[in-house]
Amino acid sequence: MRRLLLVFSLFVIVGITVALVFRDQQGYLLLSFGGWQIETSLLFAVGVLLVALWVAITVWKLIVAGVLLPSSLRNRLAARRERKARNSLYDGLLLLMEGRWSRAETELARLADRHEAPGLNYLLASRAAQFQGHVSDRDRYLEMASSKRGASELAVLLTQAQMQIQQGQSAEAMASLARLYQMEPTHPQVLQLYSAQAASVGDYKQLRALVPALYKHGDMPTENIDRLAVDAWNDELANHQQKDAIALSTAWKRVPKRLRSQPGMVERYAKLLKRAGADDQAADVIRDALKHEWSASLVLLFGDLQCNDRTAQLATAEGWLKQYGEEPELLLVAGRLCLRNRLWGRARSYFEASQKNQSRPDALLELGRLFEEINEKEEARSAYRQGLELRGNDS
Repeated sequence: MRRLLLVFSLFVIVGITVALVFRDQQGYLLLSFGGWQIETSLLFAVGVLLVALWVAITVWKLIVAGVLLPSSLRNRLAARRERKARNSLYDGLLLLMEGRWSRAETELARLADRHEAPGLNYLLASRAAQFQGHVSDRDRYLEMASSKRGASELAVLLTQAQMQIQQGQSAEAMASLARLYQMEPTHPQVLQLYSAQAASVGDYKQLRALVPALYKHGDMPTENIDRLAVDAWNDELANHQQKDAIALSTAWKRVPKRLRSQPGMVERYAKLLKRAGADDQAADVIRDALKHEWSASLVLLFGDLQCNDRTAQLATAEGWLKQYGEEPELLLVAGRLCLRNRLWGRARSYFEASQKNQSRPDALLELGRLFEEINEKEEARSAYRQGLELRGNDS
């Protein structure tokens, strides 16, 4: 419409210009051809020429439009179909976000093959089917997505693994994640999913293989990786729990250096050494760990060890009191070691100090043992009674 108005305006301007030019002198034109003669004014001839030119242009456009009409019509229809497919994708995605799973599945699959990226439609439709618990439909959509453009193999497999985990299909999820790991061994999401699933199913050998890549490429907090790594290497140590201290030490050397300072890892190793009868070696391991970081569980374990040199063991505990202050667990352990060394007065002082802020059943029971050793029966019965009452309340 705008173009037509522009052409009309141009003709008007040209007409006015020609009228002004030929207002006083219209001119004369004589054409002679094959015995024919045409006489007219120059103004009329120019007008006829302009009209003829306009007719010629119009006819040419009609011819071109007639020739190209089928192709143009096809393009218009194709663009219309693609627009409807895009709108169907948007509607289906919105329904999916709104939690309308059944309608979302229908809408996403309805015009998927008309969309420029049908694989994306089928990938989203598989999620809608998953939310409804339709596992067979989910897998069918995933298979269709893998064969269509718009969804990469990585996207399909990652989606499949996530949904298999959600559905509790542990074996299938591990198989999918193994394929993903072969494809993308440094992909953060693949590493996170694979390590979590390996820990969930107890495949600690695979988890140990993933730990180095997790530290280097994993997109998760370091403390979370530490927990997974500790679980993985605790399992390795547990495989040697029926063996002697030398075998345990060999296994410990294979544990990554970073983990050997983790309290949970040290505690596991020390317990296994204690079980193997290597209490002195376990004590040395705990001493090294507590040089750098406080751990109440390690201190309590240290107090349970039967070291050959009890005096040195007590001296270590009292050294920690200077380093870390009067922690209740440390006071309890110092009291136990004094009791073992028959230092009744110091043992009583430590047990009573450990209850300064809060009564502890374990400290009261140890006081009962102490009173028995020094033949104070009434105090022993009172301490035992209070300790057992507190333990009953705690449970």
